[in-house]
Amino acid sequence: MEPKNRNLWIGIAVLVVILCCGAVVVAAIALGWAVFQAERVTTDLDVFDFGPTASARVEQTFSVGEAPYLDISNFAGTVSVRAGEDNLIRIVATKKAPGSTALDRVNVQMSKEGDRVTVTTTKRNNLNNASVDLDIVAPPGTHLELITGAGTIDVRNITGRINAQTGAGTIMVAGAANSVQLRTGAGSIQYEGTPAGHCSFDNGAGDIVLRLPAEPDVRVDLSTGLGSIDLGYQVDGSTSPREVKGIIGDGSQGSIHAGTGLGQISVRP
Repeated sequence: MEPKNRNLWIGIAVLVVILCCGAVVVAAIALGWAVFQAERVTTDLDVFDFGPTASARVEQTFSVGEAPYLDISNFAGTVSVRAGEDNLIRIVATKKAPGSTALDRVNVQMSKEGDRVTVTTTKRNNLNNASVDLDIVAPPGTHLELITGAGTIDVRNITGRINAQTGAGTIMVAGAANSVQLRTGAGSIQYEGTPAGHCSFDNGAGDIVLRLPAEPDVRVDLSTGLGSIDLGYQVDGSTSPREVKGIIGDGSQGSIHAGTGLGQISVRP
């Protein structure tokens, strides 16, 4: 190839490279600007509160005897139960909705039959962004049946049987001293207490953290589909990173079943 033609082709190649690089730079600038605009719009949207804007309290106190039982069915919202006086169950329900008119479509029903107190919350006409938070003080030995469609369940120093379930949210139980059944579809389970009888902890997706006495006597059946098991006790049985079956101590105190589809299981003092 003659020097003149070779120089021509080199010049064309350099021009193409410059043009291509320029297009990349322009695309990068455009992409950066789009991201900036998206972030700015998101920030602007964050200024507005699309959640509940109105609330109303419903409060009631019930006298109970030596075998109190509390049955809660809540469509959505936080349920908090803590130990109080021996013969009283005090319930404060806070209704939340997008506006004051919508509050009329949120219902809280409380009733008592014998020593059994029942609380049921409902909403009408497919109301969105509504919930009911329940703050309850009950005798320490109350047996609990707690269900919320979505929200946190927090139980403190209740020594009766506990059955708690949330579709999505965290379950926290501290100071327990009886059989428990805790279940969440997605969230976490945190338990601290002295297990007795059969105790089960089931989680669709999320961690399970169990804090037991220094020397428990329990049978354990632990499994995680995708995660790991952190065990702070010697187990007489079979152990693997994702499954543990056996006995801690002499196994006379009760049994523990804990399973999660996705997450870590921790069992420690």
